[in-house]
Amino acid sequence: MVATMTATMGAASPMDAPAAPAAPATFPSVPAKYYGNAGDIPKCRPGHVCATVAYGGKYHVFDFYRYGTYGLSNWHGRGRVVNEQAGGAAARVYDRSGAETACVAAGTAIAGADWDRAGKIKLTTARC
Repeated sequence: MVATMTATMGAASPMDAPAAPAAPATFPSVPAKYYGNAGDIPKCRPGHVCATVAYGGKYHVFDFYRYGTYGLSNWHGRGRVVNEQAGGAAARVYDRSGAETACVAAGTAIAGADWDRAGKIKLTTARC
């Protein structure tokens, strides 16, 4: 019995390995695609808002289409928001306390969105 305990005590357990961080997600859920290189990310489609989040050495691109508010979970680092909606439609980013941190007007984009602070994205008809 002592030999068995000694052999197993020195081996690393799967429980010892650090857990991978949870993947970025939205609530309600929107479609997301994964790209290995930033240069592979296609242009955001007309009428949509696309948000890019780096994760695990790749890029997750979330494709928002319907007006509404979307909660963000596990979004970290800096990313990009592209608003390909028409007219005065805006994409607004809010921090976890509910304060607006960015407003992206239709036909524009921002780079460097602070996902560490972000808590929500809202697609709205109200102009920036």
